[in-house]
Amino acid sequence: MWNSSHDSAADAGGANSAGNTGSTSAGAPPAGLPPGPSALAEPPPVAPAVPPAAAPAPGEKTAPGSGAAKSPTAKSPAAKSPAAKSPAGASGSSKSPAAASSSGSAVSKAPGKQIRVELTGYSFYDNTPAGSAEVSNPVVHKKAGGRGTYSDPITVAVPSESSFKPGTRFYLPSVKRYAIVEDSGASSSDGNHLDLWVDGENGSESAVESCMDRLTGNATAEVNPPPGRPVIASPIFAGSCHLPSG
Repeated sequence: MWNSSHDSAADAGGANSAGNTGSTSAGAPPAGLPPGPSALAEPPPVAPAVPPAAAPAPGEKTAPGSGAAKSPTAKSPAAKSPAAKSPAGASGSSKSPAAASSSGSAVSKAPGKQIRVELTGYSFYDNTPAGSAEVSNPVVHKKAGGRGTYSDPITVAVPSESSFKPGTRFYLPSVKRYAIVEDSGASSSDGNHLDLWVDGENGSESAVESCMDRLTGNATAEVNPPPGRPVIASPIFAGSCHLPSG
């Protein structure tokens, strides 16, 4: 059976609650209801979002200063210094003209020319004048002499019409000596005639003649040889005959 009095009391209670809303706002909110605006802290202001820059359309030039633009210096060509390509000949490793040129004091390292010669000897006894060591064209020595090394070659005489000028050097393998043209008067012949100084002042004439006979004959000579050839560093005759054996 429907009880109207109970329903009326419930309705009155609900009206009373609604009428007292203003008095309960200062306290805690009723259970089950969200807090009012006055109970929440005010949130900090949020900066408006900046929309991302739109990518330029194909072929469109981006204005200078925009995020998508590249700085003109980012792709600038590397400048070459004028000194990066020095002119030829300016480097420190280049040879100077003085170093490359062949001066009179320069020593050639290339092998000389091989020729066949008629080799003879002359001595203190048969020189002109006899009993002397005079020469007509001194170069290294003031008088005929030498020990057969490159720096102290033995004097050699050539015919007056010879193509070998004073100062021409030879290497004579048969006697293991260097020689240099410093005299003339050797007899002419069809071949090249080299008359080698054997000295002999401190020996008997017969012993000197015997020594000269040993070296006489056709031989090989190297014209303008380099240094370093094997030598017997001695006059041809110095108390005895100093020639290679065999």
